[in-house]
Amino acid sequence: MNAASLMPAAADQTVVYVYGVARAPHERESIPLPLQGIVPEAPVERLADADLTAFISLVPARLFGAEEFRAALNDAKWLRARVVAHEKVLERLRSRYDVIPFRFGSVYLDASEVSNALSGHRTELGHALDRVRGASEWGLKVYCDGEVLRGALEAGSKSIRRMRDALAAASPGAQFFLRKKYATALDAEAAAAIAACGERVRRPLDGGVRETVEIALQPAAMHGRPTDMVLNVACLVATQSLPAFRRIVAALKKELAAEGITFELTGPWPPYHFVSSSPEGIGDGPAPDQ
Repeated sequence: MNAASLMPAAADQTVVYVYGVARAPHERESIPLPLQGIVPEAPVERLADADLTAFISLVPARLFGAEEFRAALNDAKWLRARVVAHEKVLERLRSRYDVIPFRFGSVYLDASEVSNALSGHRTELGHALDRVRGASEWGLKVYCDGEVLRGALEAGSKSIRRMRDALAAASPGAQFFLRKKYATALDAEAAAAIAACGERVRRPLDGGVRETVEIALQPAAMHGRPTDMVLNVACLVATQSLPAFRRIVAALKKELAAEGITFELTGPWPPYHFVSSSPEGIGDGPAPDQ
C-alpha cells in the first residue's frame, strides 16, 4: 500500500498509528496481517517506503490526537488494553519479520509524515535491522533466597565454618561478641556472593547470545516473588543459537540452585532493548515488564 492510499478522507478524523518497521520483501506482501490493531476497528496495514515497510493502523483522531491521547492515558483500564494490543501486534509481526518495534503511542498525522520519518531515518533503521536480523529478545531474571544462600555459605565457606567453630567453643561471655562478628561476616560473604552472581551468570551467557543489556532491578512489589532480584538482563539470541542458550540457562539453574539462586526466562520478545532511542518515535521500542 502506498502513502497516498492511506490518506484519510477528512484529515481531522483519523491519524496513523505505527507499530514498527521491517524490511519486507515483495513476496511477503501476501502474508496476512492482524485484523485487530491498537483498537478493534483498526486492522494492521503496510506502508512501504523504498526498502522499508511500516506496519500501521488508521485510528480515530478523537482517541489518538495529541490532546485526546494524553487525556485517554489517565484511564488505566483503557491504557492497559491498548498496551496489550500494541504488544500483541508486535508479537505477530516478530514471528514473521525482523521488526524494529516503535514505542507505544507512536502516532503521525498522516501517511506522508510516516514516509518522511522513514526516509529521514533510513540509515539508522537499516543499522538497527542489521543488528537484530534473525534474532529475538529473551528476558532473564535472576533471584536469590537470602536464607538459602546463608545456609550454603555456613556449610561451604571455610572462614565461616572456622568462626562458627570458634563461637561454639567460646565462653558464654565471649560468645556475645563472637556472635555479632559471625553475623557481620556472614552478611558480608552473602553480599559478596550476590555481587559476584551477575558475573557468574553473564560469563557463560556470552557463549549463547549475540548481545546483552542490563535492565534495572525490580523491587518485590513489582516482581511479586518472596526472594530478591539480583540480575535482570535482556538477551539478543539468534534463532540458530537458541538451543545452546537454553542449555546454558539450564546448566546455570542446576549449578546455582543450592545457593538459593533461581531463574526466570521469558520470551521470545521483539527486540525492545536493542533499539536505540531517536526522535519522532523512530526505533524507540517500549520494553514491557518481561
